[in-house]
Amino acid sequence: MRLNNLDKKKFVKNFENKGYILIKNFYNKFTAKKIKINLKSFLEKNKLNLKGVNLINKKSKINSAHNLQKWKLLKKIQKDNKIKNIAKILLKGKVKNFGAEVFAKPAKIGLSSPTHQDNFYWNVSNNKGITFWIALNKSNKKNGSIFYYEKSHKLGLIQHVPSFAPGSSQKIDSVNKFKKFKKVYPNLKVGDVLIHHCLIAHGSEKNKSKKDRMGLTLRFIGADSKIDQRKKKKYQKSLYKQKKILN
Repeated sequence: MRLNNLDKKKFVKNFENKGYILIKNFYNKFTAKKIKINLKSFLEKNKLNLKGVNLINKKSKINSAHNLQKWKLLKKIQKDNKIKNIAKILLKGKVKNFGAEVFAKPAKIGLSSPTHQDNFYWNVSNNKGITFWIALNKSNKKNGSIFYYEKSHKLGLIQHVPSFAPGSSQKIDSVNKFKKFKKVYPNLKVGDVLIHHCLIAHGSEKNKSKKDRMGLTLRFIGADSKIDQRKKKKYQKSLYKQKKILN
């Protein structure tokens, strides 16, 4: 995706106004399918040995996986200039990788994700972070698509409380504060990409449909961004307590 100076300004303005942006046909169907097949194969072979994998009940179906560092294809995807250039445009400077996750949300049993802000998990001190959400299946309201409270990133970091939800340990204490914000459920085709700000309030509902809803996320932060260690320790303490109770 190439943007001239005028397009760049419009692109950034749109993103900064809404807190997210949708790019249609970012990957063609062939490339997206190739990524999905490779990722599913990796997860199936390694799901019992990977850290940060959330399985559903006793069916051993993956709902989400939060540590994909050993997936060989990941580095190639992260280094893609098409992705890196957009990240640099939106973060206005050099960027660095901040991990990757997959939200598999299998048909009929895919779990919901409570409303949250990514930076409550990340603890990036200057709130300079974005997520690329790559659709590996069609995604819509019926099969548990991601939802956003449009423009909610302008509220800054909001108080969260423990959620006890697998893969999404924190949630915003009350969604009543979003009554004035438009709640949107973007419809995605395979290969479409959503990019969202680390402060936008978002989540997803259960997948009760007969269709899987897999999304791969890539995270980037500014090269000059630092982690707030005090907030990180507080978050990790909450996470540890939840795991202890759930186990």
